[in-house]
Amino acid sequence: MKKINLLIAITISLIIVSCSDDFASRNLGEKVSADQIKDVATSSPEGLLTIVNGLEAGNNFFLNDFNTAQGGNIHDDYGQKSIDLDLDLMSNDMVMAINHWHGNCYRYTGRQTENRISDMVWKFYYKIIYNMNLNLKLLPVDTSVQDLKYLRARTKAMRAFAYFNLVRIYANGETAFPIYSNQEITDVLGRGTTSAVKGLILSDLEYAYNNLTGYSRTNKLSLDKKVVAGLLARYYLEFGTTTTDYNKAAQYAIEARGGVTLMSSNMINFQDANWDGFSSIDNPEWIWGTDIDGSTSTIYASFFSQMGSLNAGYAGLLNAFKIGDRRLVDAIPATDKRADWFNKTSNGLSAPSGAAVPNRANLKFYDPTSGFQGDYVYMRAAEMYLIEAEAKFLAGDETGAKNALTTLVSTRDTAYSNSALTGVALRDHIRFQRSLELWGEGFSFFDMKRWNLPLDRTYTGTNHTTFGLVSFPAGSSKFIFQIPQVEMLNNINITENNPF
Repeated sequence: MKKINLLIAITISLIIVSCSDDFASRNLGEKVSADQIKDVATSSPEGLLTIVNGLEAGNNFFLNDFNTAQGGNIHDDYGQKSIDLDLDLMSNDMVMAINHWHGNCYRYTGRQTENRISDMVWKFYYKIIYNMNLNLKLLPVDTSVQDLKYLRARTKAMRAFAYFNLVRIYANGETAFPIYSNQEITDVLGRGTTSAVKGLILSDLEYAYNNLTGYSRTNKLSLDKKVVAGLLARYYLEFGTTTTDYNKAAQYAIEARGGVTLMSSNMINFQDANWDGFSSIDNPEWIWGTDIDGSTSTIYASFFSQMGSLNAGYAGLLNAFKIGDRRLVDAIPATDKRADWFNKTSNGLSAPSGAAVPNRANLKFYDPTSGFQGDYVYMRAAEMYLIEAEAKFLAGDETGAKNALTTLVSTRDTAYSNSALTGVALRDHIRFQRSLELWGEGFSFFDMKRWNLPLDRTYTGTNHTTFGLVSFPAGSSKFIFQIPQVEMLNNINITENNPF
């Protein structure tokens, strides 16, 4: 009876703390002692496993949750994919046809302290961090239960994922944001350093990687060693400065894609019978994703509603099309099947609204299900080939970079050859392939910053629309989100915001 009552007490505590908006005030230690938690872990590990599994499942649901931070009827807030789309719309590579949901980011007002988008992004990732810190409090470091060890590793990996995105969005040079890693979370913290955040991310990922050997997941939603290897590959590509760093990025990318098959050529574009539409978790090259069903679909407030030119959502019914930048789309070889990811006027396609689908509009993403039950992808093998190629180039291995590109791109373009490329031309080609292959998947804004490129939408012949017709130089402060106003008002230890 003691064990059952304690499990109930812990569960109730989790429910109570989950209702509060005050991140720093939530302290599970005030309700359940460390000795009591340890007692559950040793005497009833299956009960504790049920609880922490529930926390992890809830956290994974946040990856596609609706109105994760704001409440109300906000249809550009549906978890990780909404942030992916917001950031893509802050890059050079994506155009908005009309000012609609997600327009804040396209016109560069979403990053501002008083805007609800900055508030949404901030709360989304801190919600993940808080849940993962709760998990870590429930999971004793010295547990002998292997499943609990695996959960501890996966928990740290998810915390690292949240901090990795936060640091690339909110860090201003060496000035970062509050770093909550202590499982007690009793303090309201000021802005930490970027170096400290990066150190925590790497520590968490290395712990997860070293402690997930032998773990076999039952679905692509759970983080396993391949996913963690992919996150480490992203980390070393993002923050690498030495040949050793870039070799690690390539090594982890190769491990993450090991045994994962690239999608077949007949899944690439809408003209093929087996067109995938990037909407099925059964796609063989997906490494990490969410399986959306009738209970988790957010209908119109969803990625495919916002993206699918041929879906009866915001894009297809209200003509809120997402379009490829003409510099990117017009550079795709005619032999490359990915050219059909962007509509050609000769296709004569009509949206569900009856309007003609615009030239270069998205055809990469399409949800064939009813009720917007298309699945969400967070990591796939193609990205890992691209990381390998870029990392090997940066490490001075041009042959290795070309080989990685050939393996990937030849599945999209049977006439592909990169044999004549070298130096800057090869570097720019790698960047082009990355921008094309990962278009619409949440990478282009981060890549623009990482490559130290300007935002340039005012070029001669631009197809960017008037309300988003802005340009900023490389390294602009406009590429850094401001800390949301509610945090500035409620956290007395944050005295200075990022530049306007």
